[in-house]
Amino acid sequence: MTARQFLVHAGTTFLLLVSFSGQAEDKLEEDVSKLITAGGTLTDIVFALNRDDRLIGVDTSSTSPAAVKRLPKVGYYRNLSAEGVLSFEPEHLWVLEGGGSDRVLNQIERVGVSVVLFDKPTSLQGLYQLIEDIAVRLEAETEGQDVIARIQADLTTTTGEQSLTGLFVLQASERGVVAAGKDTVPDLLFSYSNIGNVFSHSGFKTVSTEYLLVEQPDFLVAPEHVVQSHGSKEAFCQAQALKLLEAGKSCRVLVMDSLLALGMTTRVAEAQQVVAEFARKIAVGKE
Repeated sequence: MTARQFLVHAGTTFLLLVSFSGQAEDKLEEDVSKLITAGGTLTDIVFALNRDDRLIGVDTSSTSPAAVKRLPKVGYYRNLSAEGVLSFEPEHLWVLEGGGSDRVLNQIERVGVSVVLFDKPTSLQGLYQLIEDIAVRLEAETEGQDVIARIQADLTTTTGEQSLTGLFVLQASERGVVAAGKDTVPDLLFSYSNIGNVFSHSGFKTVSTEYLLVEQPDFLVAPEHVVQSHGSKEAFCQAQALKLLEAGKSCRVLVMDSLLALGMTTRVAEAQQVVAEFARKIAVGKE
């Protein structure tokens, strides 16, 4: 199939796909090779399934695992260009939800490249389903179940009284911060680590400095690229919206790999353990 395919339903044995023309199909393509993945979550799963030999390129959000650095980059998945992708002469392009424009993806598929869009997982169940879907496509069903079992075994819930609160900062400016609320990867990491999220809104939303002063989180978490945009961790803590917070004054900030902090990937258990360990150290310091 060369028409673009939209993932609308998936099972462990087949995927129901709708082509760009709107016709439903239930046949998966065989022998996926010369593959480009655009979206760090997709790339992470392909590597976890030990099928990275199928890859000829990835986008710049694909930072995990370390071995991905050997692969050439096609640009950022949200800003793909037809020329950049086609220069690799791919047979398949897999794009995470939110990646590429309709115009660019149409251009790519018109020359015979199979373009498939995957929903971005927002929950553990969504991640497990995506792993199963990709495993079927790559004829790696056994490996897929092994990856899921490993995540479930490694993901542990911290028990006991919830004594700490955290704030995940996606952006900090004079107006306030863009903070993670419910239904986000950071909130899931907080929840499994028995940390209270100071905000209960859904998704990522801007919160005023005044509101932050009332909440006063015990510590901050931020993606590495956000902190680097300020120049240093210390400069980040001095951002207008953060420097009046007690956590900002003492720079109690966990700086995380951006994909680890924001992406629902096969490393979600590792991300949770990083957050839980940082919180444990903060708690010991408060005692």
